Amino acid sequence: MESFQLMTNIQNQTYRPTLQYALLKFAGIPILGLLALFAIRLVPVFNEFEETGFRIIGYFVFSIFILVYLYRVAYLCSIKYSFENEHIEISKGIFSIQNDYVQYYRIKDLKRYRSFFSRIIGTMDITLITSDKFNRSIFMNGIRNNKGFPNQLRETIERERANKRVYEID
Repeated sequence: MESFQLMTNIQNQTYRPTLQYALLKFAGIPILGLLALFAIRLVPVFNEFEETGFRIIGYFVFSIFILVYLYRVAYLCSIKYSFENEHIEISKGIFSIQNDYVQYYRIKDLKRYRSFFSRIIGTMDITLITSDKFNRSIFMNGIRNNKGFPNQLRETIERERANKRVYEID
């Protein structure tokens, strides 16, 4: 009875990367923007007009870095992994949305990875290796750490393979 509950827990659930993960993953972008701002400000100038021009250019470059940072964080946080009855639906995008579907029985293997920073903020990365033509690997980055999730997913995959009578031959 307990294994049946584990198998059904994963279905009809949605996972997303956490905001903390996205903020840390792309933290280098605003740092590079600050370095670019300081590098532009270090250019030797000979009058007040040039100094104002370089100051404006520096702030413009920095604001471009900040906009790129905010877009990448928003894009990563917009990714949604929905576990349906027979497939995983992966939805990506802010302005244009792309939906990918992978049948459970096509998943060959999975790997759970937790870096030092992921352990600090309580997230994990899961890689799914599939036999799907368009999605050879699915990277689920920055989802909340749940020790039982990989086991639930593995049991759901095995159940779907048995139901569809799919056997892997290497």
